[in-house]
Amino acid sequence: MRNKINIQYHKTKYDELMLGSFDKKLCLLDFRYRKNKNTVNNRIKKGLDAYFVEKDDNILQKTRTQLDEYFNCKRKYFDIPLLTVGTIFQKSVWKELIKVHYGETSSYKRIAEKIGNKKAVRAVAGANAANSIGLIIPCHRIIGNNGALVGYAGGLPLKKRLLRLENNCFNNKTLF
Repeated sequence: MRNKINIQYHKTKYDELMLGSFDKKLCLLDFRYRKNKNTVNNRIKKGLDAYFVEKDDNILQKTRTQLDEYFNCKRKYFDIPLLTVGTIFQKSVWKELIKVHYGETSSYKRIAEKIGNKKAVRAVAGANAANSIGLIIPCHRIIGNNGALVGYAGGLPLKKRLLRLENNCFNNKTLF
């Protein structure tokens, strides 16, 4: 019998999000109308041998609460158990992304260096794009080596807004 991934949609003032949980862990936090949504969703379904069912649970409720706190400048860190679905390389990138703190940025090049493969800049960008747990695994904090805003599943205007949110809430400085 196939497994079930509980999903819920959560509308915020920034975007509408799709949340998914499996085995009491968050496995999906993505933009509902993202371009490559089906690719990400299919990878998760295949990796967990599961299908989506619209059902609420404690993890999804906790995620919604913490997201609302984040968007209202009342939370810098999330404490939700995560389940990442991807290759070993992708997981190493995502593990490094979590280390990029609220209000800070890094680059694909720096992430590649930190995982010990300084020539893997494009592969790091690909893993960043494949991230299925956005905001908590903060791919929006990754910018170009020259400091420019580059690629984001939610679009560059949203990336800019998220970086401003983080900088304005607690750091009182504006990067973008």
